[in-house]
Amino acid sequence: MAVRTRYSIEDYIALEGEYPDRKFKPDSTGAPVEMSPDKIHSFVQSEILFQLKLWLRNSGLPDYNAGAELMHRLEEWICQPDVALVRSEAEDYPLAAPLLAVEVRSQSNTWREMRAKAARYLEYGSAMVWLVDPRRQTLELHLSDAAPQMLSGDDVIEGGATLPGFRVTVSKLFPE
Repeated sequence: MAVRTRYSIEDYIALEGEYPDRKFKPDSTGAPVEMSPDKIHSFVQSEILFQLKLWLRNSGLPDYNAGAELMHRLEEWICQPDVALVRSEAEDYPLAAPLLAVEVRSQSNTWREMRAKAARYLEYGSAMVWLVDPRRQTLELHLSDAAPQMLSGDDVIEGGATLPGFRVTVSKLFPE
């Protein structure tokens, strides 16, 4: 694969067509990285999506929805959070940062790369970013106006003004 500085959504579609048995996801610069998500990644991603959908149905934000692996076109940066909370009327490829971006760490991710993504999401307008490590069963919470906070076990994720009324313990995000 040739080294490039900018990638478009169309480039990702072409890559999927060329390598249908492989999975690619944008890194913090927007360049494609081959991913190797495993079973635990999928289970945690699904549980986070479930918790957000449950909150949205019961009392969450009107006009928002939660989705998995929704590709975003944020100016020159192409990104694809594992879970995103976005406006319901957003384009097929949203042009605005998700309100909440969640990245679940795969074995192929480094913490440096994960934190670089969190910084980019915040830079482009996300209000909250969760970096989730399924193996350590932790969640690193990033907000635009505060230092990152590491949560685990019975620590409660509070939605605050961003996700009013959202409360869930970190342990609920991981399969037993």
